[in-house]
Amino acid sequence: MNENTKRTTKKLITDGIKVLSFILVFVILLELLSATIFSKSSATTYKNKFKNAYNFVNEVEDTIDIVALGNSNMYSAIIPVRLWDKKGYTSTVVASPRQSVSLCYELLNEVTQTQSPKFVILETDTFYEGVELNTDLVDGEPAEKDYLKFVPYISDNYLSEAVQNRFSVFLFHDRWKKMIPNPKNKEKNTNSLDEDYNYNHGYVFIKKIKKISPNDNMNYTDALEKIPQEAVFYLSKITTFCKDNDIQLMLITVPSLNTWSYARHNAVKEYADNNNIPYFDFNALEDYEINYDKDFRDNGNHMNYYGAKKITNYIGNYINENYSDIIEDKRENADYSYWYDDKERFITAHEIKKF
Repeated sequence: MNENTKRTTKKLITDGIKVLSFILVFVILLELLSATIFSKSSATTYKNKFKNAYNFVNEVEDTIDIVALGNSNMYSAIIPVRLWDKKGYTSTVVASPRQSVSLCYELLNEVTQTQSPKFVILETDTFYEGVELNTDLVDGEPAEKDYLKFVPYISDNYLSEAVQNRFSVFLFHDRWKKMIPNPKNKEKNTNSLDEDYNYNHGYVFIKKIKKISPNDNMNYTDALEKIPQEAVFYLSKITTFCKDNDIQLMLITVPSLNTWSYARHNAVKEYADNNNIPYFDFNALEDYEINYDKDFRDNGNHMNYYGAKKITNYIGNYINENYSDIIEDKRENADYSYWYDDKERFITAHEIKKF
């Protein structure tokens, strides 16, 4: 080996060591920031997109029996303190705006690092997140045409969410906004309850009422709007994960006028039937009635507090009637008495007259 070759080789090795050292320091820095200033626990104390989804990190270890996953439809529909009050079940809602099925899968894996849930409830609107509703299907016509073959390991959506979930600094990088005083808030009365939302257990409370009118989206049809392939891939992983860990999986569809249809109902029911999973579409149940004058907070996408009470009651009754052998009523267990405190804080903070 001549002198020039030796110098070139030495330079390449030196440059390589520098690059690897930089990457190592960068990863260590991300780890430190994600574990301290931008930790998931810290993020639940200020306003941000994932504030409620990551509230589970504040739950007492190995105390949660029910985990509810999904997008904004889910965090608007299930009230954990009501499940506790009526049935004695401990639950947490792990949901965020436009949450994908892949992120649901990642979060389920993370929740089960510290919890041993007996039940997982997955809201189905997340299956079609980002897919425009097709209301022109005819009887018997499948909706999914010309889909590109899905390759899971190169999904941009999955990769970005996996990195964000691993390094929470990417999720909560705007935390600095909380550190800067806002003049508009100077005269606002400070209630200590507002600084700690753990009593919500992931539920987003909104009492606003929006009167709406039903549409034709849930008219019966034989059409089937297939679940997108990427969603099926991660839905299958969630299904397998629950079976392997002896967790009962339930699928629900919260009332939604603008993002749901009978064709989508047919596709989800087909998957549920094929995998022996209980499925409740609250848009189509015979023993559940939507109150279009009182149950919604917007133009038909999300339930308000009054609608959420009905959904929560229905699910609680179903679990009690069918799965009381695997989920215990803990209302008489002194170790869980703090749930009574959370209920009272919930009522006080949200000024609820009739819980």
